[in-house]
Formats: sequence, structure tokens, C-alpha cells
Amino acid sequence: MGFLREVDGRAWLELSTSGTAAAPRTVRRSLASWEESFDHVSRLTGTVESDRVLVPAPPSGSMFAFAHAHAAHVGAGVVALARWSLRDAEEALASCTVAHVTPAMLTGLLERDLGALRTVVCAGAALPDTVRQRAHEAGIEVVDYYGAAELSFVAMRVGARLDPFPEVDVDLRDGVIWVRSPWLADGYAPGQSGPFTRDAEGWATVGDRGRVDDDLGLIVLGRGDDTVTTGGATVLCADVETAVLTFPAVTAAVAIGTPHAALGELLEVVVTGVLPHDIDELRSHTAALVSRTHIPRRWHAWSELPLTAAGKIDRAEVRRRLVTARTTEAGQ
Repeated sequence: MGFLREVDGRAWLELSTSGTAAAPRTVRRSLASWEESFDHVSRLTGTVESDRVLVPAPPSGSMFAFAHAHAAHVGAGVVALARWSLRDAEEALASCTVAHVTPAMLTGLLERDLGALRTVVCAGAALPDTVRQRAHEAGIEVVDYYGAAELSFVAMRVGARLDPFPEVDVDLRDGVIWVRSPWLADGYAPGQSGPFTRDAEGWATVGDRGRVDDDLGLIVLGRGDDTVTTGGATVLCADVETAVLTFPAVTAAVAIGTPHAALGELLEVVVTGVLPHDIDELRSHTAALVSRTHIPRRWHAWSELPLTAAGKIDRAEVRRRLVTARTTEAGQ
């Protein structure tokens, strides 16, 4: 949950991170680090006072807390859901023209009546091209961005390219994304630590990896610490997921390591949007894009993926289900 704190005349914001594997941390930032970005966001997303904004999850993390704050700044009305519900979100879209959602939320909404929806502001994970295209075909403008609770906005896509957000400098150092901007947080709450690192020149990073493409701009490859060690090889889950998501039918993908007596961890992948009989074709497609060590040993097609309260894929719950299923199979 986001909180406004004030001590001895000094005010600041405290916001929770929304990671899918580690316990949330509390990030401290100045009011100006948010407030002074509001006009940029209004211009880039087209959000105005006459809009009605859907915030489909509680403001327990920075993404949805910011959505509330920005809507208040422009004077737009807000429909706030106490928890993510596809049914309730569909009902809200009868009157909402703008929605702040994660890719997983957007994937579900595209199967429903989009009502008055005009613009989707999307963040929290990589947005698959297939989902973006479906939204475009439905007449929805998608503005997606990359950021973090510690960094705030880093890059925003309006059109084809993910370019640096206004007043943001981006640098790649050995494949790691470093940022310098007025929107950076001050740090974590006392007694807490995390991936947020700053250097003497004012650059900061949370360890996310990326590269720059001439046509697409910044391509974010995920956190470098999300790895699976299998058979002596270290596999970055983001590398596998990026390859799998290029398969046209896939709407979401998550690579997971599960315990294995001989290999240490077994690399498994779960996808949505793909029928079970398409798995062989998906496996061949992925094998042509990654090294042999990065080819998952087990493939699963699910109708949907579990989400955290922040609307991100719940990797811990996916892992638990996979382990439980394999234990059940072994006992049969």
C-alpha cells in the first residue's frame, strides 16, 4: 500500500514493490519524483479530465498507486476494484475510457466486452506482440512502459518504439539497464535492502537486463537474478520466455525451475493461448531460437496463469502447482 509520510515538515511517499518471487520491499521517494512526471504521462497517454480511469487492483504497489495519483492530478474519475476480477473489470469498462493494467490482465479483458475503453496503459511485464496486435484490432490504443518502483518511469512506447521517458537517460553496461532521471526513488526503508543500486554520478539500476534495437528501441530482457540451474547450466528465465513469446499463438509464458534429483532443477515452461496439440510445434520453434541448454524439458498449456495482487504472473504459485502435479504423477 502507498503511504504519505510527514516528519518535521518533510514529506515523502512509501510504496511497496510488487515482485513475484521475493517479499515486497518499501521504497521511499520524494513527492516531486512523481508529481513532476504527471504532465508527461498525461501527454503521452492522452488522459484528460473527462476520462474515467479503471484501476483494477488495490494500490499495494507503485503501478496502481501511481494510476490513482495521476487520475487525481488530471481530475479524471476513477473506478477502483478492491481486487482483480475479470468480471468486475468488464463491468467497469462500460463507463471507463482508460485502464491501467498488466499484460496478463489485458489478455483476459480482450476476451470480454471492452465497452467504452479507448486507451490501455500497460506495465508490470513484457507485453507480447500477439496481445498488442489483438488490442489494436479491437480499436484500443496501447501505451506500455518499462519502469520499477525504485526507478519510476524509464521508457514508454507510443507506437512501435520503447523510447526513454522524458528527462530520462538510459545506459547499457554489460547488458544491464542503468538510468539517470529526476524520477528515481531515494532508497528503501530503514533496515531493508534490495537490488536498487546508485553510483557516484547519479545513475541507478535494479539489475534488469536489456538491449537496444534500431526499430523497436529498448528491449527489456528481465531481471538477471531470475535463473534456473539445470544440469550444470545457468538459464535466464527471461531468455526462454522471450523466445517462447515469439510463437504467434502464445499470449503469456513463464519459465520455472522445479527440483530434480539428477539435474538440480528441471526447466519447465507454462504457456497460455496454445492448445496442447500445438506444443510440439512450439517446442521446435523455441529450439531454433535458443541454445540447447535453454530448451525446457517439460511444456504445459494452461487456460490461464495465476496472478499476484499486483496483476503479475505469480511465479511462486506456478512453481507450487508444477511440483504438486509432478509429485501426484509420481505417486500414481
